[in-house]
Amino acid sequence: MGLALAVISLAVFVPHLATQAQLPTEKIILDTDIGDDIDDAYALAMLAKQPNVRLLGVVTAFGETGKRAQIAAKLLHIAGRDDVPVYAGRPGDHKIGRQYDWASMYTSSQIQSGSAVDFMRDQILQSPGEVTLVAIGPLVNLGDLLTRYPELESKIKRIVIMGGAVYVGYNNQPPAGPEWNIKCDPLAARAVFGSGVPIVMAGLEVTTMMQLDDERQRHVYAYGTPCTDALAALTALWGGKVPTLFDPVAAAYACGHVFADTSQVHVQVQDDGLTKAVDGAPNVTVLVHPRKDEFLDWYVSALKP
Repeated sequence: MGLALAVISLAVFVPHLATQAQLPTEKIILDTDIGDDIDDAYALAMLAKQPNVRLLGVVTAFGETGKRAQIAAKLLHIAGRDDVPVYAGRPGDHKIGRQYDWASMYTSSQIQSGSAVDFMRDQILQSPGEVTLVAIGPLVNLGDLLTRYPELESKIKRIVIMGGAVYVGYNNQPPAGPEWNIKCDPLAARAVFGSGVPIVMAGLEVTTMMQLDDERQRHVYAYGTPCTDALAALTALWGGKVPTLFDPVAAAYACGHVFADTSQVHVQVQDDGLTKAVDGAPNVTVLVHPRKDEFLDWYVSALKP
């Protein structure tokens, strides 16, 4: 009976593994505000393990970006990804959360001293039409990139954003309200949404319900890898009981793992950060109708050693 239950449990938490090898290679730069909510760490840990992802680099956004770079670099190192450079983006006043305690003494040559925006530009120019920018924090860096180098718009494959809300608010009910990543810098968001670059928006419609419940957390932490141990430590510092995997939904989509339908919408960024659907030619692919359990089970399997 015990063996039968183990087999059933394994089947539940290992969907789609047979299809991973068939996915095309994706060149990705992750733009993250890791260090506040916990979901950025879960997104980075997952991206670092995806066999079809060539993670070109990680850039940090919003507030104490240098401290965020330390967290990202330490997590990458623990995940065995010393090959991925980390750049701190333009700093601001926002203070980082307690997760920084985990990396406060960490130093590494993996953390680069150059400009995050220029790093992104150089990678895009080296592989025009091939680089996906995955933005899971406020859009400070992407706004700077597209404002400073508008000629790059036609050379970016796409931008996948965790941010915004067209149909619902944080309670997963209408009406939509301003979402954190957008309202932190509406001007930057407006530059991104108005750029003409293909944009995919994993907003509140497909993320607010993605709670990593106790059972799934136990499966992840039971793997006992350095990476999952790090996630357990960061989650404890974060202080919440149940992480909501907002950011991993966007990261999974960028890798080719789609757990939602899509809607073509013209999105306008208002001054308060609301991403409002208005009349006009679609400029955003909005993810809708999420398959919650399918995504969460896949996520657990994605961290399996």
